[in-house]
Amino acid sequence: MYHPSKRLRQSVAVAALAFGFAVAPAALAQAGKVAFDIPAENSAKALKDFAEQADIQIMFPYDVAERTQTPAVKGSYTREEALALILASTGLEVASQSSSTIALRERSKSPAAQGAAGAEPTEVIVTGTHIRGGNPTSPVHTITRKDIERSGYSQIGDVMRSLPENFAGGQNPGVIAAATTNGNNTNFSSASTVNLRGLGSDATLVLLNGHRMAADGYFQASDISGVPLGAVQRVEVVSDGASAIYGSDAIAGVANIVLRKTYSGTEISARLGNTAEGGGDEQTYSVLTGVNSIDSYILGSVEVSRQSEVTAADREFTKSAPPSYSLMPYMKRSSAFLAAGHTFNDRMSVAFDALVSERKTHYGVQYSATSPETQIAFATPSFSTALTFDVKLPRDWNVHLTGVASGSRNSNTTIYPAFGLTINTQVKNALRSLELTADGVAFSLPSGPVKVAIGGGQRQETFIYGFPGGSSYQDRERTVRYLYGEIHAPLVTRSDTRTGLHALEINLSGRVEDYSDFGESRNPRAGIRWVPAEGLTIRSTWGKSFKAPTFLQMYNSKALVLRDAAFVGGPATGTILMTQGGNPNLRPERSESVTFGAEYQPAQIDNLTIGATWFSIDYTDRVVVPIANITAILSDPIYAPFVQSNPTLAQQNAAMAAADVFYNFASGAYDPATVVAFIRSENTNAAAQKVSGVDLSYRQGLDVGTGQLSLFANATWVELDQQTISTAPSRQLSGTIFNVPEFKARGGASWQKGGLTLNAIANFLSSSRDTGVTPEYRIASWTTVDANIGYVFPATDGITSGLKVSLAVSNLFDKMPPYAKSPGQVGQGIFYDSTNTSVLGRQVSITLIKGW
Repeated sequence: MYHPSKRLRQSVAVAALAFGFAVAPAALAQAGKVAFDIPAENSAKALKDFAEQADIQIMFPYDVAERTQTPAVKGSYTREEALALILASTGLEVASQSSSTIALRERSKSPAAQGAAGAEPTEVIVTGTHIRGGNPTSPVHTITRKDIERSGYSQIGDVMRSLPENFAGGQNPGVIAAATTNGNNTNFSSASTVNLRGLGSDATLVLLNGHRMAADGYFQASDISGVPLGAVQRVEVVSDGASAIYGSDAIAGVANIVLRKTYSGTEISARLGNTAEGGGDEQTYSVLTGVNSIDSYILGSVEVSRQSEVTAADREFTKSAPPSYSLMPYMKRSSAFLAAGHTFNDRMSVAFDALVSERKTHYGVQYSATSPETQIAFATPSFSTALTFDVKLPRDWNVHLTGVASGSRNSNTTIYPAFGLTINTQVKNALRSLELTADGVAFSLPSGPVKVAIGGGQRQETFIYGFPGGSSYQDRERTVRYLYGEIHAPLVTRSDTRTGLHALEINLSGRVEDYSDFGESRNPRAGIRWVPAEGLTIRSTWGKSFKAPTFLQMYNSKALVLRDAAFVGGPATGTILMTQGGNPNLRPERSESVTFGAEYQPAQIDNLTIGATWFSIDYTDRVVVPIANITAILSDPIYAPFVQSNPTLAQQNAAMAAADVFYNFASGAYDPATVVAFIRSENTNAAAQKVSGVDLSYRQGLDVGTGQLSLFANATWVELDQQTISTAPSRQLSGTIFNVPEFKARGGASWQKGGLTLNAIANFLSSSRDTGVTPEYRIASWTTVDANIGYVFPATDGITSGLKVSLAVSNLFDKMPPYAKSPGQVGQGIFYDSTNTSVLGRQVSITLIKGW
């Protein structure tokens, strides 16, 4: 096990203090608007640089911007002044803007055209729709590159876990001693996943540059830990059911990770970090380089990161646990990203991107001081590639042909020293797809153009478990064919003077998917966007979504178990047969979702945006193991639907023939005449969940003296109820241990003056109930504070020209998680909810970024 030296921790602290004293006076001496440093370059690249330096999201017609060049913009300017300099020769103009977003459009050529163009939004595609320029009716939370830098985090998983609408449990590093609930079980492979609303990692669809990724082996959801944070441009989170747009898995929503593409120059970065309590030190090194011209671009990125293990011996909070018990595993991540594109002419272009990564991790598990320690190691290489051809057709139609190839492998070695046993397992997942889509204006109404998108394709998914010749070996494949359509129509002509009805738009979409192993799924969706007055937007959606049963749920090894009837609550004599494991007859899990929200940007208050969204998801046919209490199967009437009394010899023989393995846990040999019941406890479509709540958001920019102050806050209230089987009562999961909290919030402030930026962020988690003990125990709320300071040296001829330096502190006040009793029943001395809190404590890091 690796532990950082005391000297290393002291070096980090001394360097951090030296950095703070060195940069503060220089930064405070700078006067200030915003310090821009944008070279003379392609206009598309200049606009992206502008967005990053101005801390704003900008949307524009890329095909127009890439055809022109802009002069250098260097010096202190307001946002408006800098943008005006860039747009002067581009043929673009501002269509709309807010404190956080600017939308551009092609400059009109005549007064008549200007009136028509005024109704046209910018020609971009936002996650949640396939239509260019379509205003989304779903709630979309965008995490910009600037937000990522201000967070002080070094991994994309940490960024996603911090979001109030996301649950940090399930498959995420550091989740230990957690009861299996709702797919939120202990993380084995140190993967990082997105788990919106706490419905399970496999109920959120994750996209990389708009494309699906192969599933991770052990939980059949996308692992994002291999995505290099330095290569991420932004993340768009759609917290709404979206199967009508994207197909399976989008029950709770979609997270689209968009990587950087058109970067010019070279950027190297190094990050060194440590924890105040010991263990968990990290090092991250990356190189980003790219070139682009009017018709081509190429960008490459390489990142290597290592984080040491944190054991129970490293924390006073866990001093009663076995010293080598791993609280946070050792991890080493490496990745390489490549993006390239070329425009052949005005009508044809091609784009390619590829991400290759590998994560290695190891940790120890020792549940008590007297139990043997188990050593677990994983190696998880993965890749994802996409190739897209774009063709522009007459009448503003675009056709896209996209091919995707993605795959992952989990290789696990588990050592049981007490038994002299080493077990090696392997899981492989692969995905191949080909999709053809088209979007454009179908026709025009007096109220404006009606835009549509249509498409279809085929996806091949494969799953291999174990090794050839092994008893549990599985080699499975499924083919998915699909068609979808979407229409976006303005119902009234846009007007900024019509009281109560400035704009009204609808969006309708539908998707049909045919799976080779379970059949067809049809999913509709409808959305509406209403602008009753200037600055106020009201939107609502309704839709149906589904999640295909996973390969593990369907094809996991099927066991037939013989037990004494008395063991399961039956008569003193006799036996029972019980099936366990996979079920190839599973149906898709289904949901119906509704959202209703509003966003307000008052004209009388500059740079202020307030948003609120109510959501509801009715999730049915969830796949579960229906028997929760094996000793009460025959005595508790709630299990009656899964019990068949006095099975015939033919029925018993059929069960024997269908089983992969047979286990005899009874006191005697199997005798068909003594079997009093047949119990089905394999994976079953039995559970139902209902989740509802409210998301709130606030963002505002203010001029404070000669600097700029940015404020933000996001919060989520959630109520999640689950009925495991139809004969059992429903119970509340939200606000209970190992489940999504009832309330989670994150808010902060950022102040910038010249090259200096100061950030402070507070994270709040509401109190919860420890339902794993009787009587229930109240777990206190948890509040942590993150802070960081960054400085960009002025553009000069010296070695520090353009150098970015930042000091970040997570959990500034070193708050340990609140006490929770029941996890100690699983792991000795582990008295905290590892799905919602962390024992890392205060983390301090320094990052240096140098660009040319």
